[in-house]
Parts: sequence; C-alpha cells; structure tokens
Amino acid sequence: MWELGHDFEVVIPDAVEDEDCRDPVERVEGNAERKARSLGRRSGHLIIGADTVVLLDGEILGKPDGAVEAMEMLRKLSGRPHKVYTGVSVINSDTGEVVTCHEETTVWFKELDDETIDEYVKTGEPLDKAGAYGIQGKGGALVERIDGSYSNVVGLPLELVREMLGIFE
Repeated sequence: MWELGHDFEVVIPDAVEDEDCRDPVERVEGNAERKARSLGRRSGHLIIGADTVVLLDGEILGKPDGAVEAMEMLRKLSGRPHKVYTGVSVINSDTGEVVTCHEETTVWFKELDDETIDEYVKTGEPLDKAGAYGIQGKGGALVERIDGSYSNVVGLPLELVREMLGIFE
C-alpha cells in the first residue's frame, strides 16, 4: 500500500468471522482482530486485519448469499443513508502488542429502480461486498454522497491505518 508508505503482503486470513454479534463496532473490531491473529507470528512484521459491515436501521448487512439477497439489500439501501463500519486490528508480531480501532462513514444512496439494481447485480460485483455494493467499482454510480472516509467504504480506512501504524514507530 504505497499510500501508507509501507510495503505490504496480502495474506488470506484463516479466521471464522462472528456473524451473530449485533453490535456493528464489536463485530468489526472482533473480526478484524481474529483475522490478524489467525496469521500467526511473523517475526519483524506488523499484521493488519480488517472487517467491514453496512448498518441500515439497526440491521447489519454483510456480504449477500447470492443475487436475490444482493437485490434485496440494494432495494433497502435505495434512496436512504446508511453507516459503513470497518474494524482494523494491528499486531506487532515481535511484541504481541495489539491496537484495534474502527472507522464509521455515512453513505447516501440514490433512488434505484429495479432495472438499475438488476443490471448492477448481473455484473457480479455486489456478491462479495458488505451491503452488496463496491463504491470503488461500478457501485460508485449508486452513491449520491458520503460523509467521512471514502477508503473506509472501500474496506480499509487508510487514514486510520496510517495513524495506527504510527503507534508502532
């Protein structure tokens, strides 16, 4: 991630995410730490785990189970604001020190008709995204505006991560 001034290696974590926790902050922070810890001890490294969810009217929208659920999520989000929460956990592999935080961003969706939703879901993009959209891709066209960190909505709040990495310097 050149934006942070560090070289990174992307490793897929071997962690089971808690999908039962109803509190979005507890959920994303807990999942982020589980993901980071699942990577084990890698001497001389800072290990970063992250997890993102969408919250609409108290309901957590994770990744959809398929096209039908993606369409349902997008219909719910249509014309409405929602919150995006990303938890980030950084572990110093040498000392075991852990710092876990979260970022919150408000996103307003445009009014979406069924044709727009159907065409977007057919792209396949929403099927592996919290809330069934990717703001950094075609899903960006569904968004009216945001209040907060754009990179948080993408899934890794760079401003927060930069601040957290500074703790270990």
